[in-house]
Amino acid sequence: MANTANRLVPEQGKLRRALAVVFAWLQAMEYTSFDYTLDRIERLEREVGQLKEELRQSRDTGPVVAPLGSNIDGTGESPSTNSAIL
Repeated sequence: MANTANRLVPEQGKLRRALAVVFAWLQAMEYTSFDYTLDRIERLEREVGQLKEELRQSRDTGPVVAPLGSNIDGTGESPSTNSAIL
């Protein structure tokens, strides 16, 4: 019976070591709030870069012409029609 007890102790040590390795691996794989923040900043920087590129391309193509009949106030009426109403 003493041999059985001695034999279980080394086995438990191996199990504990294996569990410690698995636990350490799980902790290393854990996604922290700091990781989330860094990922979010990276995505935002990428999006800003894309927007800057789109802006540069739109400036390179020349002035943008507003569709006929559009107005800044959103009524769709031409300025002359608005002044005639007033």
